[in-house]
Amino acid sequence: MNTRRIFFWSAFVVILGLIVWGLVVAMNKAPSDKTAKLGQPAPVTGQDHVWGPTDAPVTIIEYSDFQCPACQAYYYVLEKLMASSTVPIRLVYRHFPLTQHKNALPAAMASEAASVQGKFWEMYGLIFDNAADWTEADDPNPVFVGYATKIGLDAEKFKTDLSSATLKEFIKSQNEEGLKIGINSTPTFFVNGKVITNPTSYAAFQALIEEAASGNTQ
Repeated sequence: MNTRRIFFWSAFVVILGLIVWGLVVAMNKAPSDKTAKLGQPAPVTGQDHVWGPTDAPVTIIEYSDFQCPACQAYYYVLEKLMASSTVPIRLVYRHFPLTQHKNALPAAMASEAASVQGKFWEMYGLIFDNAADWTEADDPNPVFVGYATKIGLDAEKFKTDLSSATLKEFIKSQNEEGLKIGINSTPTFFVNGKVITNPTSYAAFQALIEEAASGNTQ
């Protein structure tokens, strides 16, 4: 009986050790695999949502999901960078709503409905700043209509555009383009055309921007 128990626990320890080792290897490989496998993002066009000067030495392209907690955290980092970076930045926002986030697509639709009336970035800010108001709502659209009124949009037109097939197709096209180049998580950032491992702080992001500006590859 004791021999069987010793054998059992010895085998258990060996198996547990293999599992832990496998997890460590997988975690160590994940960042490099992501950066190695992703293709180039599509060139910036007039259809993109762009914030910042067109001749900025650094362009950040972000594939994002409004309901993604990490995207919400990076929103504040990007806001600070756009306001205080010593290097001029051009920020390009692209939609990549994840299917597991039930209100990610409605939020993307709300931003596009605001864009029709020339206020994408105003809606973008309200959506991220007030995430707690709509992320778990059964129907987030009344919240978004409230934001539309707050920023002076034509509320009736905004409501109509919330169900626009054209806007939905545009979001889908950006999502599909992201999938085509291998994106599978948000946020995913490209700085001057090169995918980066997500920085752990504002200072780390600023350092990447300064490095990109010195090379100015885009």
